[in-house]
Amino acid sequence: MLLFYIFYYVLFTVLVFQGLHLASEVGDPLGTVPEEVAQAPSPSLGWGSFLVAYGALCILIALLSHAYDYFVSALRPLMGTGWVILTTFGAWIVFKGRTVKYLGVASPELDHGGHSDDAHG
Repeated sequence: MLLFYIFYYVLFTVLVFQGLHLASEVGDPLGTVPEEVAQAPSPSLGWGSFLVAYGALCILIALLSHAYDYFVSALRPLMGTGWVILTTFGAWIVFKGRTVKYLGVASPELDHGGHSDDAHG
């Protein structure tokens, strides 16, 4: 049972920290990617809030299970659901989390020191 608790706490700690990172990225982005591929604010905040809330609730239930046997039976279903949530979140990050928003306008043509096509005409 000790090994189960270790994996349980690691899983839900990862969910909490992933949620905190994702929710805080909306208000205070790290600036490591161009603006065109930034996270969408509304889904990111929703995912982040959900991950933090669910992870914290599951950690609280696990802590209560040490003192009250009533909560022990809930741990395995919560862990299974946690793995499903982590997998779904990972798929969302890979396929939908960062999508390129095309600007729709062409970049301006710059005259680079008289080396444009018109200068040689």
